[in-house]
Amino acid sequence: MAWRKEAGTDDSRSYEYILIALIVFFIIGVIYRSPIVFIGVGIFAAYLIAYKIYDRGVNKSLSINNKHRTVKLFPEEEETLRFTIENQSIFPIINGQLSFQLGSAIKAYTITDKEDYWKELNLPLSLIQKKKTIIEIPIRAEQRGVARVQNISYTFPHLLNFSMLRLRYTDFYRTEVIVYPKLLPVQGIEAVYHMMQGDSRLNYSPFEDIQSPLGTRDYSYSDPFHKINWKATVKTQKLQTNIYEKVVDRSFVFIVNLGTVNSKNMMSFNKNLENLLSYTAYLSEYATKMGIPFEIFINTRKPGKNPYMHLHEGEGKAHYMHALEMLARVHKQSPILPFNKLLYKIAKQFNKPKTVIFIGDIPNGATGILHSFKQMQRSTYRVMEAEGTGLIRPLVVREAIEDAR
Repeated sequence: MAWRKEAGTDDSRSYEYILIALIVFFIIGVIYRSPIVFIGVGIFAAYLIAYKIYDRGVNKSLSINNKHRTVKLFPEEEETLRFTIENQSIFPIINGQLSFQLGSAIKAYTITDKEDYWKELNLPLSLIQKKKTIIEIPIRAEQRGVARVQNISYTFPHLLNFSMLRLRYTDFYRTEVIVYPKLLPVQGIEAVYHMMQGDSRLNYSPFEDIQSPLGTRDYSYSDPFHKINWKATVKTQKLQTNIYEKVVDRSFVFIVNLGTVNSKNMMSFNKNLENLLSYTAYLSEYATKMGIPFEIFINTRKPGKNPYMHLHEGEGKAHYMHALEMLARVHKQSPILPFNKLLYKIAKQFNKPKTVIFIGDIPNGATGILHSFKQMQRSTYRVMEAEGTGLIRPLVVREAIEDAR
């Protein structure tokens, strides 16, 4: 049952009073054999029957269209939430009030202008019998996060005793609103140039894919001996050299540390958490525009074999949207995985050098593994904050230690 009735004591008392009155009038009618009294008994009996029919069916006659829907917004964007409520009863419901709560990521700005806009909101609502009613609520994205409609209830006056009746919606409402992080620019990302062997095609690269031959050319004294194509040499009676596809690794790895060590030497969330996620979103957008594959690691804990958030390597718009959604779902109060443990687990996954960009603080406990990590990954960078903006530069472990102190 989607609705649970929360009736007060006045409902049961009014029913009991009428039932007692019915019994009293019936006894009087039997004693005095008065037709008028029996007419009153019939009126009371009809009222009680109608009361019971209405009271038992009122919570079964309402239904909400509860299909799965996901609304995706950037901060300051607006959208409309729609509720479709159907009253299947033969009785109308008038002067009711629909109540619900929204997550703090969005605001129903036409209903409230209060600062605590995520608390209970109230909307007047009357429902016509055997009709569907569509409610449209304009919303505005306020901050990064995921918001749902929760604690839906409907309060209205009882049709037969006029006391207030409250119905609470017990099903899980499947509409969610995802607010992506802002895109805060990171200066210097254009200067990050990485030249490592990989799978991406590039006309100018020192690396070649020997599995993708393009043809042959005349031999040059600077060509290595193993690249000579002997079959083509026999046919042309001149030394011929194989030509292969030029390839390069153009992938990014974003490693985000959302934690920081406070004055009591305890791990807590970085006060600039939103900026760190916004820098990551901007870097993801840049990689998508440039056609560069990327993956993301975030040291917020989650259940499973890998106790951290991870977006596997990919490219394109669909991958970018997955990245934004993952960043939006980072909860501000989730447990933090120590950064050195995250680096240790990540290092075991890499079987070739990659271009790594660190975002966030680098604590003292991570500097040891960071030395070995930097030796393995020849191209490592770090996003720093300077005057409210992001700045990327090559990672220097000594600087990281000083910043951590």
